[in-house]
Formats: sequence, C-alpha cells, structure tokens
Amino acid sequence: MPRRYGADGTRLWNGKTPEEFTEADVYRFMAETEAVLQRKELMDDPAQPAPASGKEEFYLSKNDDVLLTSEQIAAEERRWLFDAPIAELAEVKGVSIDEAVKMRTDAVLQEAVVPITVSVRPIEPQGKLIGFASVNFGGVVIDDFKVVDGKNGIFLGAPSKPDPASRTGYRATVRIPDRAIQERINAAGVEAYHAAVEQLVARAQAVRPAPIKEQMAEAAKQAGKENAARPAPAKAKEARNDR
Repeated sequence: MPRRYGADGTRLWNGKTPEEFTEADVYRFMAETEAVLQRKELMDDPAQPAPASGKEEFYLSKNDDVLLTSEQIAAEERRWLFDAPIAELAEVKGVSIDEAVKMRTDAVLQEAVVPITVSVRPIEPQGKLIGFASVNFGGVVIDDFKVVDGKNGIFLGAPSKPDPASRTGYRATVRIPDRAIQERINAAGVEAYHAAVEQLVARAQAVRPAPIKEQMAEAAKQAGKENAARPAPAKAKEARNDR
C-alpha cells in the first residue's frame, strides 16, 4: 500500500510528493480531487440520491474529461497493461520502460493457461503411496511426483530427496505455491491414475492363464479325443488269449 506520509511528515499522494508527480499523476490527482468535491456536493444536497454503494470510485479521464466508474477504470487499467504502448504504460504507472516491460510480461504470464498433462505408473500400495507420476507443465517434464491416496482422495505430492537437516528427513525439490495449479495437477493425476489402473487390469485379463477347472476340463476333452482316435484291439488276438 502506498505511503501516505513521508519521513518528515510531508503528506504524500500514492507514495509521491508533488515534485515527483508525472503528467499522469497530475491528471489523476486533479481527477480525484474533483471527484471528492462532486461527491461532497451530492452528499450535501438533500435533493440528490446517495450513491448505491457509497464506495464507487471515479476519476477524470485524461483523454475525454469524463468521470469513469470503477468498472471503466478496471477496463482502462487492463488496456494500459496489455494493449497500450509500453511508453504509455510506463508514463501512466510512473515507472521506467524496463519496469513497464516486466509489468506486462508478468501480467501475460499470469493470465496464460499453461497446459498440464500427467502420466502415472501405479505400484503395489505402500501405505498411502500408490504410484509415481510425471507432470508435463507447458513442455517442462518433472518426474518422481508421488501419487498419494490421502484422507481427502488422491493427490500428487511433490518430488523430494533426503535431507537430514529437515524435520521429516526429506526436502521437496519442486514447490507449487499456486493453489489453482496444484488443483489442476491433482485433477490430471487422478484421471491419469485411474486410466493407468484400467489399462493394467485389461492387460492382465488378456494374458492371464485359464482357471484350473477350465484347464482340467480342456485336458479331459483332449484325452477323450485321443482315446477315440486309437485303433480297436484285433479279435484274433483276443481268441488266442481265450484258449
């Protein structure tokens, strides 16, 4: 939040003294002052209805000298941040060209939807650990995520390595501070895990040996065929044996 007072007690506006104002700051200061005066006149005039929220912000547009609502301000801020020339963004924000470039780059990266895909290798459950996963985050593949079956369902735990200095004895080698990204990874991981398990089950059913009863029945059937194919004993030989 911008400082309101300087070290010497001087009143500041948006953290700046009047001597530090850019042209954009001057316009904004004048607009805010005008808006405050107009709001005071409206509040002092009993014939005028009070604003709906009592907190609506206004400022005077530099280009057309009209009061803008907070929604229009947001749209104008977005135009400066994404569409306006860098020089205009730098002037409006009171920063250098390099700082304005960084502001725009950060904003674009923040809004970009990075594709996330997950592949999972299920394992025989070892406690809550039920598999390992690889996460492809916008073309960057990170291996050794842990597929964990927790009390709230399956989720992907970050890769880690031994670290005797840590409390748990392990240290995460990947950090995901953005909760929304972690939720996307978890959702992709759950889907990939179930798909991998279904593939393993289908493969096992395709190659599994027939049950013992089926094997015995098949063996008996084959033996019957072989017995039927054998020639019958000669009658002359049977007669000699009778003597």
